[in-house]
Amino acid sequence: MEMSRIVIGGMRFNNEKDAKNVIQRAIDCGFNYIDTSPVYCRTSEEECSESWVGKALADPEYRNRVMVSTKCTPGNGGLGVDDNYRPEGGFGVRTKEKLDEVFKQSQRRLGMKHFDYYHLWTTHTMEQFAEAMKPGGWYDGVMEHRAEFDHFGVTTHADADTIIKFLESGKFEIVTLPLNIINTTRMKAVEYCQKKGIRVIAMNPFAGGFLTKRDDLKEYALRYLLKLDNVYPLIGFSQVEEVEYAKMILDTMDDCKMSAEDIWRAAHNLSESDEPRCTACGYCQPCANNVNLGASLSYYNTVKYLKIDDARTEFQRKQWEDGLKLSNCTECMLCKDKCPNHLPLEKIIPEAKELLYKGMEEK
Repeated sequence: MEMSRIVIGGMRFNNEKDAKNVIQRAIDCGFNYIDTSPVYCRTSEEECSESWVGKALADPEYRNRVMVSTKCTPGNGGLGVDDNYRPEGGFGVRTKEKLDEVFKQSQRRLGMKHFDYYHLWTTHTMEQFAEAMKPGGWYDGVMEHRAEFDHFGVTTHADADTIIKFLESGKFEIVTLPLNIINTTRMKAVEYCQKKGIRVIAMNPFAGGFLTKRDDLKEYALRYLLKLDNVYPLIGFSQVEEVEYAKMILDTMDDCKMSAEDIWRAAHNLSESDEPRCTACGYCQPCANNVNLGASLSYYNTVKYLKIDDARTEFQRKQWEDGLKLSNCTECMLCKDKCPNHLPLEKIIPEAKELLYKGMEEK
């Protein structure tokens, strides 16, 4: 089955009824890949994304038209390896035996003995990757179930170079990574995947939802990703209306004569300011303190120039991610020396810290 250009995220369902309506309507619209996990939407064994997906696909007429992906991790969901095994959420899966338990849990919840895709999930560092590959660990456990899924992938928030190292192992056919119109810092990994024939699922296409706060930016965000070769936007639908919107955008892509670069430029020109700003090109990397400056400044640009305050909220929510810990920046200005746009980073970085962390110290 050839993958549809827009794919279904299983993270934002409101309840079982909405999940069924959204999933079945999305499949009817031709969206034929769904991403879920043990922890998504979970309040109990029955009330969780995996169970809801399974019930929505209980009718073979729908199951036969969609590819199902799920996952688990030896990590803790952030940057650590989890000593606290939490099978109900799929975290801390560090042995073959634990993998077997969580894999069978997903089979039971989804009501499926066979998956189309299985992913090494929330793997953001080489240390986490090494933990997964230890003898008798996560990977060996997955391989004992190799006949029970078709394709193998990795889901990560790592920087581009680390993602490429994961993929150079030759183990993965598909990678799910953050990519959107204001954060293209992992484009090097996207280009690597295109050369190697590795499919890219673009998670976070609307940057945690704040790109939907303006209709023009929302449209640009989705059209931009659809203009990129070998990139498949993963949308966490919660309502049928969101499915209909995505279908409308997809159906009118042939009428959109703008290139991906044209769309990117139009989105970044939505503000009336001519001040020089970061384009999240990634050329300033690596940083000695692991700060992904381009990703951090994409939130700053959205708050300052597009006046979308929700970008600040999302930035603060994601402070578990090393690359977004702008507070770790020592302002050494090595990035300034590498910036192709010669930005006044000695001015921008302190202002970005003040703007993005505003109010956080009070929480």
